[in-house]
Amino acid sequence: MAAETQTENYLELFDVAKKEQVGKVPLSLIRFIPRTGERLFLPSSAPGKWAAYTVVAVEYFLSHGAAGSQPFVPVGDGAHGRITLFVEESK
Repeated sequence: MAAETQTENYLELFDVAKKEQVGKVPLSLIRFIPRTGERLFLPSSAPGKWAAYTVVAVEYFLSHGAAGSQPFVPVGDGAHGRITLFVEESK
């Protein structure tokens, strides 16, 4: 399972106030990357309610290829990547 997590390509939402991950989705399901200042809405535990977050920073984490010979290879060619959106609750 640990090897699977290392090769998974995903976008995560990290709440800067709570210092915890509040969302995670595979990159294959993402059509666009929200920019700093944009708001995101996630479904909450109550039906019909949404939790609103504002993006405060975006960071991209890219790995080396499987052979490690190239400094960068496209994600999916033996490499993995993660995009972290640092968010705070919108008022």
